[in-house]
Amino acid sequence: MDLELKNISKSFSGVKALKNVNFGANYGEVRALLGENGAGKSTLIKILAGSYTADEGEIWLDGKQLHIKSPKDAFEQGIGTVYQELSLAQNLDVAHNVFLNDSRLKTGQMINRREIERKTQELLDEYEIDGVSPTDIVRELSLPYQQMIEIIKCLAKDPKVVILDEATSALAEDRVKWLLRIARKMANDGRIVIFISHRMAEIFEGCDNVTVFRNGENAGERVLSETNPDDLVSMMLGRKQQGYYPERIDHSTDEDMLKIEDLRLKEKLVGVNLSVKKGQVMGVGGLAGQGQSELFRVLSGALVATGGKMFVDGKESHLKNPADSIKNGIALIPEDRSTQGLILPLSIRENIALPVINDIKKFGVLVDRKKEKKIIDDSMDILKIKASDAEARVSSLSGGNQQKVVFAKIFATNPKLFLLYDCTRGVDVGTKAEIFTLVRDLASKGNGVLFYSSDVEELVNLCDSVAVMYDGKVSAVLDGADITKENIILASVGEPVIRSEKGA
Repeated sequence: MDLELKNISKSFSGVKALKNVNFGANYGEVRALLGENGAGKSTLIKILAGSYTADEGEIWLDGKQLHIKSPKDAFEQGIGTVYQELSLAQNLDVAHNVFLNDSRLKTGQMINRREIERKTQELLDEYEIDGVSPTDIVRELSLPYQQMIEIIKCLAKDPKVVILDEATSALAEDRVKWLLRIARKMANDGRIVIFISHRMAEIFEGCDNVTVFRNGENAGERVLSETNPDDLVSMMLGRKQQGYYPERIDHSTDEDMLKIEDLRLKEKLVGVNLSVKKGQVMGVGGLAGQGQSELFRVLSGALVATGGKMFVDGKESHLKNPADSIKNGIALIPEDRSTQGLILPLSIRENIALPVINDIKKFGVLVDRKKEKKIIDDSMDILKIKASDAEARVSSLSGGNQQKVVFAKIFATNPKLFLLYDCTRGVDVGTKAEIFTLVRDLASKGNGVLFYSSDVEELVNLCDSVAVMYDGKVSAVLDGADITKENIILASVGEPVIRSEKGA
């Protein structure tokens, strides 16, 4: 193997995260790394990237032992990492982010602005990223575009080993295919690509081989052309996994939980018409940047519509802020849990109680601890949040458990319309299955669910209907047998869908 990690062990507070792990990959290979959250994948990657130091073990590249004590060491020895959580400076432009701390483009102590803008544009062109300029401020870009900037920031350093840690999680279907092409190009150019994803379709489409982790150990390796998703899930869980997607029973009624008429938001939403029935899971699809994010933010009160009408449970609603949304029985799971859904340094208890703090006060100023405890205990039990206790910091939890805390927060507000925006992004297979079951359960109890996903397979297998957005409005609503991957993609680019006789 060109890259070898030998007998790597790592413990945190006496708990073994990695137990004598061996892992390897070769130049010209896209090697998938698969496992549940908490299986040890991220710990291994952070050791290779210099964020952690192994307690035991060795790292070898090109027959030479590496001594990596920091991210700077990793970079200097040819290892580049793209994490799921962004590391961009939001107030800087694209060019300064891409070449941040890169001494190669300095003149004395000054950064050569013209040169970094030229180099950034070359990278944008080489890696087929359109719609972005080197002078664009990062905070003004959508999350998918920020993820792409994060990727070229890594590639600008020309690493020998490229680690893509859930780098597709914020990308829509077309950009996922873009990244898979880029990963293959990097491998063909002689690099090692380590690809971490919880989406089986991406792994089988874009990778050559896979290493599976379970409980801090290497559970086995497979050539992807010689295996199948069920076998890999069984390796991950240590048992057979049945019912990844729950049975889809239609609980929708004739009553609208949400009705939108000619909804507008400047040039972003240009006349959206959509209804969500009580008991219905209404999917929202389409390529990134077609108005999906703006639609959810208007419905959650984060943005104020500039035109149109909105009715929730039969009553016209005028949302001016998120508090109005909560009062109207609407709750949002945002696209980025770490920056939009949680306060990471706070405990599980504090995060869950925060949205309902005024409802659990007594005498106007004191928190009724008995009420608070019941809400927290019920949430942790229903959602199976894995933590030592409710006082554990949210930052210490796995991605899947962090997402469960976000769900617990919105459950505490007792909503009737759930806005779920890419709610499975960056969570493992087991937690995804739990979330899918939870979504169907919400519908079975008469709630309305608006479910956006950048993963088309989720829309096809989970939703009762799918509204596809294109150019700021709904281009097609698919029902029944018409909900296919092909139709979602056709509607995503403004093309007519193929209607079947068995459709709605």
